[in-house]
Amino acid sequence: MLVKVLSGSYFGVEPFLVNVEVDIGNGLPIFIIVGLGDTIIAESKDRIRAAIKNSGYLMEPKRIVVNLSPANLKKVGSNFDLPIAVGVMVGMGFVRDYNKVLENYMFIGEISLTGEIRRTQGVISAVLLGKELGYKGIIIPEENYEEARIIKGIEIIPLKNLKEVLKFIERGEYLKKEIVEQKEKEEYSVVLEDIKGQSLGKRALEICAAGGHNLIMIGSPGSGKTMLSKGILSILPPMEEREIIDSTKIYSVAGELSENKPIINKRPFRAPHNSSTVTSIIGGGKYPKPGEISLASNGILFMDEFTEFTRESIEALREPLEEKKISITRSRNRVEFPAKFIFIAACNPCPCGHGFEEELCTCSAYDIRRYSKKISGPIIDRIDIYVEIRKLSEEEILNGKKGEKSEKIKERVIEARKIQEKRFKDKLLNGDMTNKDLERYCKLTEENKEVMKVAIRSLNLSMRAYNKILKVARTIADLDKSKDIKREHLLEAIAFRKK
Repeated sequence: MLVKVLSGSYFGVEPFLVNVEVDIGNGLPIFIIVGLGDTIIAESKDRIRAAIKNSGYLMEPKRIVVNLSPANLKKVGSNFDLPIAVGVMVGMGFVRDYNKVLENYMFIGEISLTGEIRRTQGVISAVLLGKELGYKGIIIPEENYEEARIIKGIEIIPLKNLKEVLKFIERGEYLKKEIVEQKEKEEYSVVLEDIKGQSLGKRALEICAAGGHNLIMIGSPGSGKTMLSKGILSILPPMEEREIIDSTKIYSVAGELSENKPIINKRPFRAPHNSSTVTSIIGGGKYPKPGEISLASNGILFMDEFTEFTRESIEALREPLEEKKISITRSRNRVEFPAKFIFIAACNPCPCGHGFEEELCTCSAYDIRRYSKKISGPIIDRIDIYVEIRKLSEEEILNGKKGEKSEKIKERVIEARKIQEKRFKDKLLNGDMTNKDLERYCKLTEENKEVMKVAIRSLNLSMRAYNKILKVARTIADLDKSKDIKREHLLEAIAFRKK
Protein backbone atom coordinates (compact mmCIF):
# COMPACT_ATOMS: atom_id res chain seq x y z
CA MET A 1 0.00 0.00 0.00
CA LEU A 2 1.32 3.45 -0.93
CA VAL A 3 0.59 6.48 1.29
CA LYS A 4 1.61 10.07 0.57
CA VAL A 5 2.05 12.58 3.40
CA LEU A 6 2.89 16.27 2.92
CA SER A 7 5.78 17.83 4.82
CA GLY A 8 8.41 20.51 4.38
CA SER A 9 12.10 21.20 4.77
CA TYR A 10 14.34 24.21 4.24
CA PHE A 11 17.47 25.11 2.35
CA GLY A 12 19.20 27.98 4.09
CA VAL A 13 16.08 29.75 5.37
CA GLU A 14 13.96 29.11 2.29
CA PRO A 15 11.40 26.27 2.62
CA PHE A 16 10.48 23.66 0.04
CA LEU A 17 7.72 21.03 -0.12
CA VAL A 18 8.59 17.40 0.60
CA ASN A 19 6.30 14.51 -0.33
CA VAL A 20 6.84 11.68 2.13
CA GLU A 21 5.94 8.51 0.21
CA VAL A 22 5.52 5.38 2.33
CA ASP A 23 5.16 2.00 0.62
CA ILE A 24 4.21 -0.98 2.79
CA GLY A 25 4.10 -4.48 1.36
CA ASN A 26 4.87 -8.12 1.97
CA GLY A 27 8.40 -9.43 1.83
CA LEU A 28 11.52 -9.49 3.94
CA PRO A 29 10.81 -7.26 7.02
CA ILE A 30 12.84 -4.10 6.50
CA PHE A 31 12.54 -0.34 7.09
CA ILE A 32 14.39 1.80 4.54
CA ILE A 33 14.43 5.60 4.16
CA VAL A 34 15.71 7.00 0.86
CA GLY A 35 15.70 10.48 -0.65
CA LEU A 36 18.98 12.10 0.51
CA GLY A 37 18.24 12.39 4.24
CA ASP A 38 20.91 13.06 6.87
CA THR A 39 21.90 10.79 9.78
CA ILE A 40 19.09 12.09 12.01
CA ILE A 41 16.51 11.11 9.37
CA ALA A 42 18.15 7.68 8.89
CA GLU A 43 17.85 7.06 12.66
CA SER A 44 14.17 8.04 12.71
CA LYS A 45 12.99 4.53 11.80
CA ASP A 46 14.04 3.23 15.23
CA ARG A 47 12.29 6.14 17.00
CA ILE A 48 9.15 5.57 14.93
CA ARG A 49 9.00 1.81 15.62
CA ALA A 50 9.27 2.39 19.39
CA ALA A 51 6.83 5.33 19.33
CA ILE A 52 4.13 3.34 17.49
CA LYS A 53 4.56 0.36 19.82
CA ASN A 54 4.48 2.51 22.98
CA SER A 55 1.36 4.30 21.69
CA GLY A 56 -0.49 0.97 21.86
CA TYR A 57 -0.30 -0.17 18.21
CA LEU A 58 1.17 -3.43 16.93
CA MET A 59 3.42 -3.09 13.89
CA GLU A 60 3.36 -6.18 11.71
CA PRO A 61 6.65 -7.32 10.16
CA LYS A 62 6.41 -5.73 6.70
CA ARG A 63 8.66 -4.32 4.01
CA ILE A 64 8.55 -0.53 4.54
CA VAL A 65 10.17 1.82 2.03
CA VAL A 66 10.04 5.58 2.64
CA ASN A 67 10.99 8.08 -0.07
CA LEU A 68 11.50 11.78 0.61
CA SER A 69 10.71 13.54 -2.65
CA PRO A 70 12.33 15.48 -4.33
CA ALA A 71 15.15 12.97 -3.92
CA ASN A 72 17.87 15.28 -5.29
CA LEU A 73 17.63 17.86 -2.45
CA LYS A 74 19.35 17.27 0.88
CA LYS A 75 17.00 17.01 3.88
CA VAL A 76 18.11 17.60 7.44
CA GLY A 77 16.61 17.44 10.93
CA SER A 78 14.10 15.45 12.93
CA ASN A 79 10.99 17.14 11.53
CA PHE A 80 10.23 14.17 9.24
CA ASP A 81 9.54 11.81 12.19
CA LEU A 82 5.85 12.74 12.28
CA PRO A 83 5.01 12.49 8.55
CA ILE A 84 6.87 9.17 8.26
CA ALA A 85 5.06 7.80 11.34
CA VAL A 86 1.69 8.96 9.96
CA GLY A 87 2.45 7.26 6.62
CA VAL A 88 3.40 4.00 8.37
CA MET A 89 0.33 4.01 10.67
CA VAL A 90 -2.05 4.79 7.80
CA GLY A 91 -0.41 2.12 5.64
CA MET A 92 -0.72 -0.41 8.48
CA GLY A 93 -4.46 0.21 8.63
CA PHE A 94 -4.58 1.98 11.99
CA VAL A 95 -6.58 4.76 10.31
CA ARG A 96 -9.50 4.29 7.91
CA ASP A 97 -10.75 7.64 6.61
CA TYR A 98 -7.72 9.77 5.92
CA ASN A 99 -7.60 11.06 2.33
CA LYS A 100 -8.97 14.57 2.91
CA VAL A 101 -6.56 15.28 5.74
CA LEU A 102 -3.48 13.91 3.99
CA GLU A 103 -4.27 15.91 0.85
CA ASN A 104 -4.92 19.22 2.62
CA TYR A 105 -2.62 19.25 5.66
CA MET A 106 1.16 19.23 6.13
CA PHE A 107 2.87 17.35 8.98
CA ILE A 108 6.06 18.31 10.79
CA GLY A 109 7.53 17.24 14.14
CA GLU A 110 9.99 15.06 16.04
CA ILE A 111 8.73 11.97 17.87
CA SER A 112 9.97 10.56 21.18
CA LEU A 113 10.06 6.84 22.01
CA THR A 114 6.82 7.28 24.00
CA GLY A 115 4.93 8.69 21.01
CA GLU A 116 5.07 12.31 22.21
CA ILE A 117 5.54 14.96 19.54
CA ARG A 118 8.48 17.21 20.38
CA ARG A 119 9.71 20.64 19.32
CA THR A 120 11.61 20.78 16.06
CA GLN A 121 13.42 23.38 13.93
CA GLY A 122 12.12 25.27 10.91
CA VAL A 123 8.42 25.07 11.79
CA ILE A 124 7.64 28.67 10.85
CA SER A 125 9.23 28.11 7.42
CA ALA A 126 6.92 25.12 6.87
CA VAL A 127 3.88 27.15 7.98
CA LEU A 128 4.76 29.95 5.54
CA LEU A 129 5.20 27.36 2.78
CA GLY A 130 1.82 25.74 3.53
CA LYS A 131 0.14 29.12 3.40
CA GLU A 132 1.87 30.05 0.15
CA LEU A 133 0.87 26.75 -1.51
CA GLY A 134 -2.74 27.08 -0.36
CA TYR A 135 -2.98 24.10 1.99
CA LYS A 136 -5.73 24.13 4.59
CA GLY A 137 -3.49 23.62 7.60
CA ILE A 138 -0.42 22.10 9.21
CA ILE A 139 -0.01 19.67 12.12
CA ILE A 140 2.88 20.68 14.39
CA PRO A 141 4.22 19.91 17.90
CA GLU A 142 2.37 21.75 20.65
CA GLU A 143 5.69 23.21 21.82
CA ASN A 144 6.06 25.02 18.48
CA TYR A 145 2.61 26.63 18.58
CA GLU A 146 3.70 30.02 19.95
CA GLU A 147 6.21 30.31 17.11
CA ALA A 148 3.79 29.21 14.38
CA ARG A 149 0.70 31.17 15.38
CA ILE A 150 2.17 34.51 14.29
CA ILE A 151 1.37 33.40 10.71
CA LYS A 152 -2.24 34.14 9.83
CA GLY A 153 -4.32 32.63 7.02
CA ILE A 154 -3.63 28.94 7.65
CA GLU A 155 -5.03 26.52 10.25
CA ILE A 156 -2.40 25.46 12.76
CA ILE A 157 -3.03 22.20 14.64
CA PRO A 158 -0.78 21.80 17.73
CA LEU A 159 -0.83 18.19 18.99
CA LYS A 160 0.92 16.35 21.82
CA ASN A 161 1.23 12.72 20.69
CA LEU A 162 0.51 10.15 17.96
CA LYS A 163 -2.89 9.23 19.41
CA GLU A 164 -4.06 12.83 19.05
CA VAL A 165 -2.74 12.87 15.48
CA LEU A 166 -4.73 9.78 14.51
CA LYS A 167 -7.82 11.18 16.21
CA PHE A 168 -7.53 14.36 14.15
CA ILE A 169 -6.97 12.41 10.92
CA GLU A 170 -10.07 10.25 11.50
CA ARG A 171 -12.48 12.76 13.03
CA GLY A 172 -10.94 16.20 12.56
CA GLU A 173 -11.01 16.71 16.34
CA TYR A 174 -8.34 18.33 18.47
CA LEU A 175 -8.15 20.39 21.64
CA LYS A 176 -7.78 24.04 20.67
CA LYS A 177 -5.00 25.77 22.54
CA GLU A 178 -6.01 29.00 24.23
CA ILE A 179 -3.39 31.71 24.40
CA VAL A 180 -3.62 34.66 26.74
CA GLU A 181 -1.99 37.63 25.05
CA GLN A 182 0.44 39.39 27.35
CA LYS A 183 2.00 42.67 26.38
CA GLU A 184 5.59 42.74 27.48
CA LYS A 185 6.99 46.02 28.69
CA GLU A 186 10.12 47.04 26.83
CA GLU A 187 13.04 46.84 29.24
CA TYR A 188 16.59 47.79 28.30
CA SER A 189 19.81 47.00 30.11
CA VAL A 190 21.12 50.45 29.14
CA VAL A 191 19.26 53.68 28.32
CA LEU A 192 21.13 56.67 26.94
CA GLU A 193 20.18 59.07 29.73
CA ASP A 194 22.12 56.90 32.18
CA ILE A 195 25.35 57.52 30.25
CA LYS A 196 27.15 60.69 31.35
CA GLY A 197 28.54 62.93 28.64
CA GLN A 198 29.45 61.40 25.26
CA SER A 199 27.05 63.63 23.33
CA LEU A 200 28.91 62.94 20.07
CA GLY A 201 28.55 59.19 20.51
CA LYS A 202 24.84 59.54 21.30
CA ARG A 203 24.32 61.71 18.23
CA ALA A 204 26.06 59.06 16.11
CA LEU A 205 23.76 56.38 17.54
CA GLU A 206 20.69 58.49 16.75
CA ILE A 207 21.76 58.83 13.11
CA CYS A 208 22.54 55.09 12.92
CA ALA A 209 19.14 54.14 14.32
CA ALA A 210 17.26 56.57 12.06
CA GLY A 211 18.90 55.59 8.77
CA GLY A 212 20.23 52.06 9.34
CA HIS A 213 23.88 53.15 9.10
CA ASN A 214 26.99 51.30 10.25
CA LEU A 215 29.20 52.76 12.98
CA ILE A 216 32.69 52.31 14.38
CA MET A 217 33.66 53.79 17.76
CA ILE A 218 37.32 54.20 18.65
CA GLY A 219 38.18 55.13 22.22
CA SER A 220 40.13 54.42 25.36
CA PRO A 221 39.22 51.52 27.68
CA GLY A 222 36.35 52.49 29.96
CA SER A 223 35.24 55.45 27.88
CA GLY A 224 31.74 53.99 27.38
CA LYS A 225 31.84 52.35 23.94
CA THR A 226 30.08 49.15 25.02
CA MET A 227 27.41 50.96 27.05
CA LEU A 228 26.68 53.27 24.13
CA SER A 229 26.35 50.28 21.80
CA LYS A 230 23.87 48.55 24.09
CA GLY A 231 21.97 51.81 24.50
CA ILE A 232 21.01 51.92 20.80
CA LEU A 233 18.31 49.31 21.49
CA SER A 234 16.44 51.87 23.60
CA ILE A 235 16.07 54.28 20.65
CA LEU A 236 15.18 51.80 17.89
CA PRO A 237 11.49 51.58 16.88
CA PRO A 238 9.51 48.44 17.85
CA MET A 239 9.67 45.52 15.41
CA GLU A 240 6.98 45.37 12.75
CA GLU A 241 5.06 42.15 12.06
CA ARG A 242 7.11 41.51 8.91
CA GLU A 243 10.35 41.86 10.86
CA ILE A 244 9.11 39.59 13.66
CA ILE A 245 8.27 36.86 11.12
CA ASP A 246 11.61 37.22 9.29
CA SER A 247 13.68 37.10 12.48
CA THR A 248 11.69 34.25 14.00
CA LYS A 249 12.14 32.30 10.76
CA ILE A 250 15.93 32.67 10.95
CA TYR A 251 16.08 31.74 14.65
CA SER A 252 13.80 28.75 14.04
CA VAL A 253 16.06 27.36 11.30
CA ALA A 254 19.11 27.97 13.51
CA GLY A 255 17.49 26.11 16.44
CA GLU A 256 17.69 29.21 18.64
CA LEU A 257 14.03 29.23 19.72
CA SER A 258 12.87 27.69 22.98
CA GLU A 259 9.78 27.46 25.15
CA ASN A 260 10.90 30.63 26.96
CA LYS A 261 11.70 32.43 23.70
CA PRO A 262 9.20 31.12 21.12
CA ILE A 263 9.24 34.23 18.90
CA ILE A 264 11.64 37.08 18.25
CA ASN A 265 9.61 40.23 18.95
CA LYS A 266 12.47 42.34 20.30
CA ARG A 267 15.29 43.57 18.14
CA PRO A 268 18.26 41.16 18.32
CA PHE A 269 21.55 42.32 19.78
CA ARG A 270 24.28 39.88 18.82
CA ALA A 271 27.74 40.38 20.29
CA PRO A 272 30.08 37.53 19.25
CA HIS A 273 33.36 37.19 21.16
CA ASN A 274 36.56 38.00 19.31
CA SER A 275 37.58 34.33 19.51
CA SER A 276 34.57 33.31 17.38
CA THR A 277 35.27 31.40 14.18
CA VAL A 278 34.49 32.76 10.72
CA THR A 279 31.78 30.11 10.27
CA SER A 280 30.03 31.06 13.51
CA ILE A 281 29.97 34.72 12.46
CA ILE A 282 29.19 34.40 8.76
CA GLY A 283 27.29 31.10 8.77
CA GLY A 284 27.90 27.84 6.97
CA GLY A 285 29.00 24.38 8.05
CA LYS A 286 28.44 20.96 6.50
CA TYR A 287 24.71 21.67 6.43
CA PRO A 288 24.74 25.50 6.16
CA LYS A 289 23.20 27.33 9.12
CA PRO A 290 22.75 31.05 9.80
CA GLY A 291 25.65 32.77 11.55
CA GLU A 292 25.72 35.78 13.87
CA ILE A 293 25.28 38.23 10.99
CA SER A 294 21.98 36.57 10.03
CA LEU A 295 20.78 36.19 13.62
CA ALA A 296 21.36 39.94 13.98
CA SER A 297 18.96 40.72 11.10
CA ASN A 298 16.50 43.53 11.98
CA GLY A 299 18.71 44.34 14.95
CA ILE A 300 22.32 45.03 15.92
CA LEU A 301 25.58 43.19 15.28
CA PHE A 302 28.10 44.50 17.83
CA MET A 303 31.75 43.49 17.56
CA ASP A 304 33.66 44.71 20.60
CA GLU A 305 37.46 44.76 20.49
CA PHE A 306 37.06 44.70 16.71
CA THR A 307 40.79 44.60 15.98
CA GLU A 308 41.15 41.43 18.07
CA PHE A 309 39.01 39.42 15.63
CA THR A 310 40.95 37.45 13.03
CA ARG A 311 41.62 39.25 9.78
CA GLU A 312 39.66 36.54 7.98
CA SER A 313 36.58 37.22 10.16
CA ILE A 314 36.80 40.98 9.59
CA GLU A 315 37.29 40.70 5.82
CA ALA A 316 34.37 38.25 5.56
CA LEU A 317 32.08 41.14 6.52
CA ARG A 318 32.65 42.88 3.19
CA GLU A 319 29.77 41.27 1.30
CA PRO A 320 27.11 41.37 4.06
CA LEU A 321 27.88 45.02 4.91
CA GLU A 322 27.38 45.98 1.27
CA GLU A 323 24.71 43.55 0.03
CA LYS A 324 22.74 42.94 3.26
CA LYS A 325 22.96 39.20 2.62
CA ILE A 326 25.58 36.46 2.57
CA SER A 327 26.03 33.77 -0.08
CA ILE A 328 27.66 30.52 1.02
CA THR A 329 28.78 28.23 -1.79
CA ARG A 330 29.47 24.55 -1.41
CA SER A 331 30.48 21.97 -4.03
CA ARG A 332 26.87 20.91 -4.65
CA ASN A 333 24.81 23.90 -3.67
CA ARG A 334 24.65 27.59 -2.86
CA VAL A 335 22.81 29.03 0.14
CA GLU A 336 21.80 32.63 0.74
CA PHE A 337 21.12 34.00 4.22
CA PRO A 338 19.76 37.48 5.05
CA ALA A 339 22.09 39.87 6.87
CA LYS A 340 20.19 43.12 7.23
CA PHE A 341 21.60 44.53 10.45
CA ILE A 342 23.05 47.72 11.86
CA PHE A 343 26.75 47.08 12.38
CA ILE A 344 28.54 48.64 15.36
CA ALA A 345 32.22 48.04 15.99
CA ALA A 346 34.31 49.25 18.92
CA CYS A 347 38.06 49.19 19.41
CA ASN A 348 40.96 51.00 21.06
CA PRO A 349 43.10 53.59 19.25
CA CYS A 350 46.31 51.61 19.86
CA PRO A 351 47.53 48.34 21.46
CA CYS A 352 47.80 49.83 24.98
CA GLY A 353 44.46 51.62 24.58
CA HIS A 354 45.63 55.09 25.62
CA GLY A 355 46.37 56.56 22.20
CA PHE A 356 44.22 59.63 22.94
CA GLU A 357 46.21 60.38 26.14
CA GLU A 358 49.75 60.89 24.89
CA GLU A 359 51.23 61.03 28.39
CA LEU A 360 49.88 57.52 29.14
CA CYS A 361 50.44 55.84 25.76
CA THR A 362 53.38 53.43 25.65
CA CYS A 363 53.05 52.49 21.96
CA SER A 364 55.55 53.39 19.28
CA ALA A 365 54.50 54.88 15.94
CA TYR A 366 55.19 51.48 14.37
CA ASP A 367 52.94 49.73 16.92
CA ILE A 368 50.07 52.15 16.25
CA ARG A 369 50.45 51.87 12.46
CA ARG A 370 50.54 48.08 12.61
CA TYR A 371 47.52 48.01 14.93
CA SER A 372 45.43 50.30 12.72
CA LYS A 373 46.18 48.13 9.67
CA LYS A 374 44.18 45.30 11.21
CA ILE A 375 41.10 47.08 9.82
CA SER A 376 41.53 47.31 6.07
CA GLY A 377 40.54 50.26 3.91
CA PRO A 378 37.69 48.36 2.20
CA ILE A 379 36.09 47.64 5.60
CA ILE A 380 36.43 51.27 6.75
CA ASP A 381 34.95 52.30 3.39
CA ARG A 382 31.84 50.24 4.15
CA ILE A 383 31.27 51.90 7.53
CA ASP A 384 29.15 55.05 7.38
CA ILE A 385 30.07 56.76 10.63
CA TYR A 386 33.41 57.00 12.44
CA VAL A 387 33.45 58.55 15.90
CA GLU A 388 36.13 58.95 18.57
CA ILE A 389 35.00 58.35 22.15
CA ARG A 390 37.13 60.24 24.65
CA LYS A 391 37.42 59.57 28.37
CA LEU A 392 35.25 61.76 30.57
CA SER A 393 36.87 64.59 32.46
CA GLU A 394 36.92 64.73 36.27
CA GLU A 395 34.06 67.23 36.23
CA GLU A 396 31.94 65.06 33.93
CA ILE A 397 32.57 61.94 36.03
CA LEU A 398 31.74 63.61 39.37
CA ASN A 399 29.10 66.16 38.40
CA GLY A 400 28.01 65.17 34.93
CA LYS A 401 24.30 65.55 34.26
CA LYS A 402 22.11 62.97 32.63
CA GLY A 403 21.59 63.45 28.94
CA GLU A 404 18.43 63.49 26.84
CA LYS A 405 16.06 60.61 27.51
CA SER A 406 16.02 57.67 25.13
CA GLU A 407 12.27 58.08 24.69
CA LYS A 408 12.73 61.57 23.18
CA ILE A 409 15.46 60.39 20.83
CA LYS A 410 13.33 57.38 19.89
CA GLU A 411 10.48 59.69 18.86
CA ARG A 412 12.81 61.51 16.45
CA VAL A 413 14.09 58.21 15.07
CA ILE A 414 10.55 56.96 14.42
CA GLU A 415 9.60 60.23 12.71
CA ALA A 416 12.69 60.03 10.48
CA ARG A 417 11.86 56.44 9.55
CA LYS A 418 8.31 57.44 8.66
CA ILE A 419 9.74 60.01 6.23
CA GLN A 420 11.87 57.28 4.64
CA GLU A 421 8.92 54.87 4.47
CA LYS A 422 6.90 57.51 2.61
CA ARG A 423 9.85 58.23 0.32
CA PHE A 424 10.77 54.67 -0.68
CA LYS A 425 7.44 52.85 -0.14
CA ASP A 426 9.23 49.49 0.15
CA LYS A 427 10.66 49.43 3.70
CA LEU A 428 14.09 50.73 2.69
CA LEU A 429 16.18 52.97 4.92
CA ASN A 430 18.62 55.65 3.82
CA GLY A 431 21.50 53.27 4.47
CA ASP A 432 20.08 50.95 1.77
CA MET A 433 19.85 53.55 -1.00
CA THR A 434 21.04 52.59 -4.48
CA ASN A 435 22.90 54.91 -6.86
CA LYS A 436 19.61 55.80 -8.55
CA ASP A 437 18.11 56.69 -5.15
CA LEU A 438 21.10 58.89 -4.38
CA GLU A 439 20.69 60.78 -7.65
CA ARG A 440 17.02 61.32 -6.93
CA TYR A 441 16.96 62.10 -3.20
CA CYS A 442 20.43 63.48 -2.46
CA LYS A 443 20.81 66.32 -4.94
CA LEU A 444 23.43 68.88 -3.93
CA THR A 445 23.38 72.61 -4.50
CA GLU A 446 26.39 74.27 -6.13
CA GLU A 447 27.50 75.46 -2.69
CA ASN A 448 27.34 71.92 -1.31
CA LYS A 449 29.25 70.58 -4.31
CA GLU A 450 32.10 72.95 -3.44
CA VAL A 451 32.05 71.62 0.13
CA MET A 452 32.24 68.05 -1.18
CA LYS A 453 35.15 68.89 -3.51
CA VAL A 454 37.19 70.00 -0.50
CA ALA A 455 36.18 66.88 1.45
CA ILE A 456 37.07 64.53 -1.43
CA ARG A 457 40.55 66.07 -1.72
CA SER A 458 41.34 66.35 1.99
CA LEU A 459 39.93 62.97 3.03
CA ASN A 460 40.92 61.14 -0.18
CA LEU A 461 37.37 59.77 -0.50
CA SER A 462 36.48 56.84 -2.73
CA MET A 463 33.19 56.75 -4.64
CA ARG A 464 31.75 54.44 -1.98
CA ALA A 465 32.81 56.78 0.84
CA TYR A 466 31.30 59.73 -1.05
CA ASN A 467 28.00 57.85 -1.33
CA LYS A 468 28.13 57.02 2.38
CA ILE A 469 28.43 60.71 3.23
CA LEU A 470 25.38 61.50 1.08
CA LYS A 471 23.35 58.75 2.80
CA VAL A 472 24.28 60.01 6.27
CA ALA A 473 23.54 63.60 5.25
CA ARG A 474 20.11 62.49 3.97
CA THR A 475 19.37 60.90 7.36
CA ILE A 476 20.51 64.02 9.25
CA ALA A 477 18.20 66.08 7.03
CA ASP A 478 15.32 63.68 7.79
CA LEU A 479 15.95 64.02 11.52
CA ASP A 480 15.80 67.78 10.95
CA LYS A 481 12.58 67.29 8.91
CA SER A 482 14.22 69.03 5.97
CA LYS A 483 13.23 68.19 2.40
CA ASP A 484 16.67 69.13 1.04
CA ILE A 485 20.19 68.39 2.24
CA LYS A 486 21.53 71.64 3.63
CA ARG A 487 25.12 72.73 4.16
CA GLU A 488 25.04 71.99 7.91
CA HIS A 489 23.71 68.48 7.26
CA LEU A 490 26.52 67.78 4.82
CA LEU A 491 29.20 69.18 7.11
CA GLU A 492 28.02 67.01 10.00
CA ALA A 493 28.06 63.91 7.79
CA ILE A 494 31.61 64.75 6.61
CA ALA A 495 32.72 65.20 10.23
CA PHE A 496 31.73 61.59 10.89
CA ARG A 497 34.16 60.22 8.26
CA LYS A 498 37.60 58.85 9.22
CA LYS A 499 40.25 61.55 9.06
